[in-house]
Amino acid sequence: MPLGDTGVNNVTARPGRGARRPNPVFSDEYEVVRAVLIGARREAGLSQRALAARLGKTGSHVAMIERGQRRVDLLEFCRMAESLGVSPDALVGRITARLGDLKAAA
Repeated sequence: MPLGDTGVNNVTARPGRGARRPNPVFSDEYEVVRAVLIGARREAGLSQRALAARLGKTGSHVAMIERGQRRVDLLEFCRMAESLGVSPDALVGRITARLGDLKAAA
């Protein structure tokens, strides 16, 4: 999928089931977001459960984010960054740099 194409408007056929839109959570771009969040959590020395406790969520909530089964909205992203001891700006910078690398590799 080209950079910037989230797949939201693309439709794929499923045998016997009709058309289905691809899930943008599984895009290469969102994989970068997940990888940065996982890396920041590990750098902070926190388990998924410890981060979840700081967020007031369950461990499975963080696990679902890290597995790509759940998206993170902007406010949750900011709360996660602060819970990890990193500014949201710094995490966005890491994401932007990796997206640039992804684009260059394409």
